[in-house]
Amino acid sequence: MATLGDFLALITTIAVFGGVIYVILKLSGSVSEGVKSTKVKLKEKGYDISDKGVSVKTSKRMNREDYVDATQRGLIRALGASSFGNGQDGNTLAPPQQSTPPTLSRTSSSDKKKRSFFTKKKHDDE
Repeated sequence: MATLGDFLALITTIAVFGGVIYVILKLSGSVSEGVKSTKVKLKEKGYDISDKGVSVKTSKRMNREDYVDATQRGLIRALGASSFGNGQDGNTLAPPQQSTPPTLSRTSSSDKKKRSFFTKKKHDDE
């Protein structure tokens, strides 16, 4: 026959397992409520989340003309921010050109004319 200690151990074990199950159910309920409230908030902002994926609501559609205009604006901004060029027109931010000291110069005095970046260097044997 079971003693009083055995019944107390059984009741304690059942209470512990019951408490763990209760906490798990409460946590899962609060997580699902959080997910639902987040879905509602996102739906108000235009994002609809379902089991099939996410759909985004936009306020307007861009046609080809709007797309080309936006692309051109971006290109103009990028070119304006770049430092391409030789800096003579005053609109670019190219660093000043540094000259080499006369002892380290490899060019003759006739080649010291200002040359473009894309021109070939003249050799004396030509």
